[in-house]
Amino acid sequence: MEKRATLNKTLKPHWVWAIALGSAIGWGAFVQPIDWMETAGPLGVIIGFSIGALLMMLIAVSYGFLIRGFPVSGGECAYAYISLGRTHAFISGWFLTLGYICIVALNASAFALMIKYVFPIVIENFYLYSVAGWDIYGLEIIIATLALVIFGYLNIKGAGFTGQMQFVFAMAIVAGVVILTITVGFQPGAGLSNV
Repeated sequence: MEKRATLNKTLKPHWVWAIALGSAIGWGAFVQPIDWMETAGPLGVIIGFSIGALLMMLIAVSYGFLIRGFPVSGGECAYAYISLGRTHAFISGWFLTLGYICIVALNASAFALMIKYVFPIVIENFYLYSVAGWDIYGLEIIIATLALVIFGYLNIKGAGFTGQMQFVFAMAIVAGVVILTITVGFQPGAGLSNV
């Protein structure tokens, strides 16, 4: 295998942390536990998150070994090529592409859905149709499309700019969680009995 060129580092360590935090938390961390609490209770949610965390740690450790052993660009495609050959790398690459395209669309629609949960009166304008009992509104589609365009633009600007923005967003999430936790604790009805 011929020697590959060394890649320039464009991400600072705290930007990488922010990207990892943003990848690890999201819809499942803030919205889904409400539904899960109704069916599984707090202990079920804790067990579910613990199992998910263990699986993510296994994946992270595996990536750590692969990156240390094969410090090349290409991620999973490169690792599949090195270990299994060209055909497996080709299949891996196309499945990853499909997965990433799906997750981008899912996150854009989740962003619109989050706004629908917080501001239902704002979103519930321009009714279009219903699918499986779920009403679809034009404003939801506009918000999801705007999210795709904005984040697409941020990614076109480059990894450095994206890393900076991700750090700003991660700090906003951390600050919001801290503020909510503190303010909930100061409520008159708050207490360990409600936990």
